[in-house]
Amino acid sequence: MPEAPRKSYYDILGVPPGADPKDIKDAYRRAARAAHPDLGGTAARFHDVAVAYETLSDPQRRERYDADTGRGRPAAAPRGRDARARRNGAPEPASTRTRVEDEDAAKSPPEYLPPFSPSAPPVVPLIAAGRQLHGVARQPGVLGRLSTGVRARLDGELRTSTLLERALLPAYPAARLVNGVAFDDRGKTAAGAVLLAGYRMAVIDSFTAPPGNFSWDGRVLRHQGRPVDLRVPRTVRAVQELFPDCNVTGWVVIHGAPDNPFAPVIDVPPGFDRGAPGLVQVVNAGTAVRTVRSFLASGPTPNVVQLPVLARLLAAAGS
Repeated sequence: MPEAPRKSYYDILGVPPGADPKDIKDAYRRAARAAHPDLGGTAARFHDVAVAYETLSDPQRRERYDADTGRGRPAAAPRGRDARARRNGAPEPASTRTRVEDEDAAKSPPEYLPPFSPSAPPVVPLIAAGRQLHGVARQPGVLGRLSTGVRARLDGELRTSTLLERALLPAYPAARLVNGVAFDDRGKTAAGAVLLAGYRMAVIDSFTAPPGNFSWDGRVLRHQGRPVDLRVPRTVRAVQELFPDCNVTGWVVIHGAPDNPFAPVIDVPPGFDRGAPGLVQVVNAGTAVRTVRSFLASGPTPNVVQLPVLARLLAAAGS
Protein backbone atom coordinates (compact mmCIF):
# COMPACT_ATOMS: atom_id res chain seq x y z
CA MET A 1 0.00 0.00 0.00
CA PRO A 2 1.54 3.37 -1.01
CA GLU A 3 2.55 5.69 1.82
CA ALA A 4 0.22 8.64 2.34
CA PRO A 5 1.75 11.98 1.34
CA ARG A 6 3.17 13.95 4.22
CA LYS A 7 1.01 16.85 5.33
CA SER A 8 2.32 20.35 4.85
CA TYR A 9 2.78 22.63 7.85
CA TYR A 10 -0.25 24.59 6.63
CA ASP A 11 -2.35 21.42 6.59
CA ILE A 12 -1.17 20.49 10.08
CA LEU A 13 -2.36 23.83 11.46
CA GLY A 14 -5.42 23.95 9.22
CA VAL A 15 -4.69 27.31 7.57
CA PRO A 16 -4.27 28.35 3.91
CA PRO A 17 -0.80 29.25 2.58
CA GLY A 18 -1.76 32.93 2.60
CA ALA A 19 -2.69 33.01 6.31
CA ASP A 20 -1.46 36.02 8.27
CA PRO A 21 0.55 35.73 11.54
CA LYS A 22 -2.52 36.15 13.77
CA ASP A 23 -4.43 33.42 11.93
CA ILE A 24 -1.42 31.11 12.27
CA LYS A 25 -1.11 31.75 16.00
CA ASP A 26 -4.83 31.24 16.60
CA ALA A 27 -4.79 28.05 14.53
CA TYR A 28 -1.75 26.80 16.43
CA ARG A 29 -3.49 27.14 19.78
CA ARG A 30 -6.51 25.21 18.49
CA ALA A 31 -4.33 22.52 16.90
CA ALA A 32 -2.18 22.17 20.02
CA ARG A 33 -5.24 21.56 22.18
CA ALA A 34 -6.62 18.99 19.74
CA ALA A 35 -3.26 17.20 19.44
CA HIS A 36 -2.43 17.11 23.14
CA PRO A 37 -2.03 13.49 24.32
CA ASP A 38 -4.08 14.18 27.45
CA LEU A 39 -6.99 15.39 25.30
CA GLY A 40 -7.16 12.51 22.85
CA GLY A 41 -4.17 13.35 20.64
CA THR A 42 -0.75 11.76 20.43
CA ALA A 43 2.79 12.84 21.27
CA ALA A 44 3.78 12.66 17.59
CA ARG A 45 0.88 14.89 16.48
CA PHE A 46 1.60 17.34 19.28
CA HIS A 47 5.25 17.60 18.23
CA ASP A 48 4.31 18.07 14.55
CA VAL A 49 2.02 20.96 15.50
CA ALA A 50 4.81 22.64 17.47
CA VAL A 51 7.30 22.30 14.59
CA ALA A 52 4.76 23.62 12.07
CA TYR A 53 4.06 26.68 14.19
CA GLU A 54 7.74 27.33 14.81
CA THR A 55 8.37 27.41 11.06
CA LEU A 56 5.32 29.38 9.92
CA SER A 57 5.49 31.97 12.71
CA ASP A 58 9.00 33.06 11.70
CA PRO A 59 8.97 35.11 8.44
CA GLN A 60 12.40 34.00 7.21
CA ARG A 61 11.87 30.31 7.96
CA ARG A 62 8.40 30.48 6.43
CA GLU A 63 9.81 32.04 3.26
CA ARG A 64 12.42 29.28 2.98
CA TYR A 65 9.78 26.62 3.61
CA ASP A 66 7.47 28.09 0.96
CA ALA A 67 10.31 28.18 -1.56
CA ASP A 68 11.39 24.61 -0.78
CA THR A 69 7.82 23.29 -1.12
CA GLY A 70 6.94 25.29 -4.24
CA ARG A 71 4.52 27.64 -2.53
CA GLY A 72 6.60 30.76 -2.96
CA ARG A 73 9.32 32.19 -5.13
CA PRO A 74 11.72 29.37 -6.03
CA ALA A 75 15.10 29.35 -4.41
CA ALA A 76 18.21 30.21 -6.38
CA ALA A 77 19.07 27.61 -8.99
CA PRO A 78 21.48 24.99 -7.67
CA ARG A 79 24.92 24.71 -9.20
CA GLY A 80 27.61 22.08 -9.58
CA ARG A 81 27.06 18.76 -7.88
CA ASP A 82 23.69 19.80 -6.38
CA ALA A 83 22.36 20.73 -9.84
CA ARG A 84 23.47 17.39 -11.31
CA ALA A 85 21.80 15.54 -8.44
CA ARG A 86 18.57 17.49 -9.01
CA ARG A 87 18.59 16.63 -12.71
CA ASN A 88 19.10 12.96 -11.86
CA GLY A 89 16.05 13.00 -9.62
CA ALA A 90 17.93 12.86 -6.31
CA PRO A 91 16.46 14.84 -3.38
CA GLU A 92 18.00 18.23 -2.81
CA PRO A 93 20.43 18.21 0.14
CA ALA A 94 19.81 20.41 3.16
CA SER A 95 20.91 23.98 2.62
CA THR A 96 24.49 24.51 3.68
CA ARG A 97 23.82 28.22 3.78
CA THR A 98 21.00 27.72 6.29
CA ARG A 99 23.19 25.57 8.54
CA VAL A 100 25.97 28.15 8.45
CA GLU A 101 23.51 30.96 9.23
CA ASP A 102 22.14 28.98 12.18
CA GLU A 103 25.62 28.37 13.58
CA ASP A 104 26.64 32.00 13.10
CA ALA A 105 23.49 33.19 14.84
CA ALA A 106 24.10 30.82 17.74
CA LYS A 107 27.57 32.32 18.21
CA SER A 108 26.24 35.89 18.20
CA PRO A 109 25.89 37.95 21.39
CA PRO A 110 22.51 37.43 23.04
CA GLU A 111 19.58 39.75 22.39
CA TYR A 112 16.97 40.15 25.12
CA LEU A 113 13.23 40.20 24.47
CA PRO A 114 11.07 42.03 25.15
CA PRO A 115 13.17 45.21 24.93
CA PHE A 116 13.59 47.10 28.18
CA SER A 117 14.51 50.58 29.35
CA PRO A 118 14.86 52.47 32.64
CA SER A 119 11.14 53.17 32.54
CA ALA A 120 10.29 49.56 31.64
CA PRO A 121 12.73 47.30 33.52
CA PRO A 122 13.18 43.66 32.45
CA VAL A 123 11.25 40.90 34.20
CA VAL A 124 14.57 39.25 35.09
CA PRO A 125 17.38 41.29 36.71
CA LEU A 126 20.08 41.81 34.10
CA ILE A 127 22.73 40.18 36.26
CA ALA A 128 20.66 37.01 36.39
CA ALA A 129 19.57 37.24 32.74
CA GLY A 130 23.20 37.49 31.65
CA ARG A 131 24.24 34.34 33.49
CA GLN A 132 24.19 31.15 31.48
CA LEU A 133 24.00 28.66 34.34
CA HIS A 134 21.23 28.66 36.95
CA GLY A 135 20.04 26.33 39.69
CA VAL A 136 21.38 23.03 40.97
CA ALA A 137 20.26 19.43 40.74
CA ARG A 138 17.47 18.69 43.20
CA GLN A 139 18.74 16.75 46.18
CA PRO A 140 16.72 13.73 47.35
CA GLY A 141 15.80 13.17 50.97
CA VAL A 142 17.60 10.75 53.27
CA LEU A 143 15.48 7.80 52.19
CA GLY A 144 15.87 8.75 48.54
CA ARG A 145 19.65 8.58 48.81
CA LEU A 146 19.34 4.92 49.77
CA SER A 147 17.69 4.11 46.44
CA THR A 148 20.01 2.93 43.68
CA GLY A 149 17.78 4.51 41.03
CA VAL A 150 17.68 7.88 42.77
CA ARG A 151 21.46 7.92 43.17
CA ALA A 152 21.92 7.00 39.50
CA ARG A 153 19.64 9.85 38.43
CA LEU A 154 21.32 12.41 40.70
CA ASP A 155 24.78 11.39 39.50
CA GLY A 156 23.60 11.55 35.90
CA GLU A 157 22.10 15.02 36.34
CA LEU A 158 25.33 16.34 37.86
CA ARG A 159 27.41 14.86 35.03
CA THR A 160 25.08 16.28 32.36
CA SER A 161 25.11 19.74 33.92
CA THR A 162 28.91 19.74 34.02
CA LEU A 163 29.08 18.47 30.43
CA LEU A 164 26.77 21.18 29.08
CA GLU A 165 28.46 23.90 31.11
CA ARG A 166 31.89 23.03 29.70
CA ALA A 167 31.09 21.93 26.14
CA LEU A 168 27.99 23.87 25.05
CA LEU A 169 27.56 27.12 26.96
CA PRO A 170 30.93 28.74 26.09
CA ALA A 171 30.19 28.46 22.35
CA TYR A 172 26.52 29.46 22.60
CA PRO A 173 26.22 32.84 24.38
CA ALA A 174 22.40 33.00 24.30
CA ALA A 175 21.84 29.53 25.75
CA ARG A 176 20.55 29.44 29.32
CA LEU A 177 20.88 26.24 31.36
CA VAL A 178 18.47 25.90 34.30
CA ASN A 179 18.89 22.89 36.59
CA GLY A 180 16.33 21.32 38.90
CA VAL A 181 13.10 22.59 37.32
CA ALA A 182 9.72 21.54 38.77
CA PHE A 183 6.46 23.42 38.15
CA ASP A 184 4.12 23.58 41.14
CA ASP A 185 1.01 23.79 38.95
CA ARG A 186 1.83 20.71 36.88
CA GLY A 187 2.34 17.22 38.23
CA LYS A 188 5.37 15.16 37.25
CA THR A 189 7.28 17.96 35.57
CA ALA A 190 10.59 17.47 37.34
CA ALA A 191 13.44 17.92 34.87
CA GLY A 192 17.12 17.44 35.55
CA ALA A 193 17.90 20.41 33.30
CA VAL A 194 16.23 22.73 30.81
CA LEU A 195 18.17 24.51 28.07
CA LEU A 196 16.54 27.60 26.56
CA ALA A 197 17.69 29.38 23.38
CA GLY A 198 15.46 31.46 21.16
CA TYR A 199 12.10 29.74 20.78
CA ARG A 200 13.41 26.26 21.48
CA MET A 201 13.62 24.43 24.78
CA ALA A 202 15.42 21.16 25.52
CA VAL A 203 14.15 19.25 28.57
CA ILE A 204 16.85 16.86 29.74
CA ASP A 205 16.71 13.89 32.09
CA SER A 206 19.84 11.87 32.89
CA PHE A 207 21.04 8.82 34.74
CA THR A 208 24.17 6.72 35.06
CA ALA A 209 23.90 3.36 33.32
CA PRO A 210 23.95 0.00 35.09
CA PRO A 211 25.78 -2.78 33.23
CA GLY A 212 23.97 -4.25 30.24
CA ASN A 213 22.58 -3.36 26.84
CA PHE A 214 20.19 -0.52 26.02
CA SER A 215 17.85 -0.26 23.04
CA TRP A 216 15.57 2.55 21.83
CA ASP A 217 12.93 2.36 19.11
CA GLY A 218 11.65 5.93 19.37
CA ARG A 219 8.96 5.01 21.89
CA VAL A 220 10.32 2.55 24.45
CA LEU A 221 13.74 2.45 26.11
CA ARG A 222 14.81 -1.01 27.22
CA HIS A 223 17.63 -2.23 29.42
CA GLN A 224 18.43 -5.92 29.09
CA GLY A 225 15.08 -6.27 27.31
CA ARG A 226 13.05 -4.70 30.12
CA PRO A 227 11.26 -1.36 29.66
CA VAL A 228 12.72 1.64 31.50
CA ASP A 229 10.20 4.09 32.92
CA LEU A 230 10.82 7.51 31.37
CA ARG A 231 9.41 10.65 32.96
CA VAL A 232 10.59 12.90 30.13
CA PRO A 233 7.60 12.38 27.76
CA ARG A 234 5.16 13.46 30.48
CA THR A 235 7.34 16.43 31.33
CA VAL A 236 7.75 17.52 27.70
CA ARG A 237 3.99 17.47 27.15
CA ALA A 238 3.37 19.50 30.29
CA VAL A 239 6.12 22.03 29.53
CA GLN A 240 4.92 22.38 25.93
CA GLU A 241 1.49 23.26 27.27
CA LEU A 242 3.00 25.82 29.66
CA PHE A 243 5.10 27.41 26.89
CA PRO A 244 2.99 27.10 23.72
CA ASP A 245 5.18 29.51 21.73
CA CYS A 246 8.26 27.32 22.22
CA ASN A 247 9.24 24.09 20.50
CA VAL A 248 9.90 21.71 23.41
CA THR A 249 11.81 18.46 22.88
CA GLY A 250 13.11 15.98 25.44
CA TRP A 251 16.46 14.24 25.88
CA VAL A 252 17.45 11.27 27.98
CA VAL A 253 21.22 11.28 28.50
CA ILE A 254 22.65 7.94 29.66
CA HIS A 255 26.12 8.08 31.19
CA GLY A 256 28.46 5.10 31.22
CA ALA A 257 32.05 4.93 32.42
CA PRO A 258 33.47 8.42 33.12
CA ASP A 259 36.40 7.81 30.76
CA ASN A 260 34.18 6.74 27.82
CA PRO A 261 31.53 9.29 26.77
CA PHE A 262 30.25 6.97 24.03
CA ALA A 263 29.23 4.27 26.49
CA PRO A 264 26.74 2.76 26.74
CA VAL A 265 25.94 1.93 23.12
CA ILE A 266 22.23 2.46 22.51
CA ASP A 267 20.95 0.02 19.90
CA VAL A 268 18.19 1.03 17.49
CA PRO A 269 16.15 -1.08 15.04
CA PRO A 270 17.23 -1.32 11.36
CA GLY A 271 16.18 1.74 9.40
CA PHE A 272 15.72 3.88 12.49
CA ASP A 273 16.58 7.50 11.72
CA ARG A 274 18.51 8.89 14.67
CA GLY A 275 18.37 12.39 13.17
CA ALA A 276 14.61 12.50 12.71
CA PRO A 277 12.75 14.96 14.95
CA GLY A 278 10.83 13.38 17.80
CA LEU A 279 9.29 14.11 21.15
CA VAL A 280 12.24 12.47 22.95
CA GLN A 281 15.79 11.53 21.96
CA VAL A 282 17.89 9.00 23.87
CA VAL A 283 21.66 9.50 23.63
CA ASN A 284 24.90 8.85 25.46
CA ALA A 285 27.12 11.67 26.70
CA GLY A 286 29.27 11.53 23.56
CA THR A 287 26.41 12.65 21.33
CA ALA A 288 24.38 14.73 23.79
CA VAL A 289 26.04 18.11 23.21
CA ARG A 290 26.01 17.80 19.41
CA THR A 291 22.34 16.83 19.17
CA VAL A 292 21.09 19.36 21.72
CA ARG A 293 23.09 22.18 20.16
CA SER A 294 21.87 21.29 16.67
CA PHE A 295 18.26 21.38 17.87
CA LEU A 296 18.64 24.75 19.60
CA ALA A 297 20.73 26.42 16.89
CA SER A 298 18.40 25.47 14.05
CA GLY A 299 15.44 27.24 15.61
CA PRO A 300 14.33 30.77 14.74
CA THR A 301 16.43 33.59 16.26
CA PRO A 302 18.62 31.24 18.32
CA ASN A 303 20.55 34.19 19.80
CA VAL A 304 17.46 35.58 21.57
CA VAL A 305 16.89 35.22 25.32
CA GLN A 306 13.16 35.27 26.04
CA LEU A 307 13.05 37.00 29.41
CA PRO A 308 9.48 36.00 30.41
CA VAL A 309 10.25 32.33 29.66
CA LEU A 310 13.53 32.52 31.55
CA ALA A 311 11.75 34.12 34.50
CA ARG A 312 9.33 31.19 34.77
CA LEU A 313 12.13 28.65 34.51
CA LEU A 314 14.10 30.38 37.23
CA ALA A 315 11.04 30.47 39.50
CA ALA A 316 10.47 26.75 38.86
CA ALA A 317 14.08 26.04 39.86
CA GLY A 318 13.86 28.19 42.98
CA SER A 319 16.57 30.53 41.64
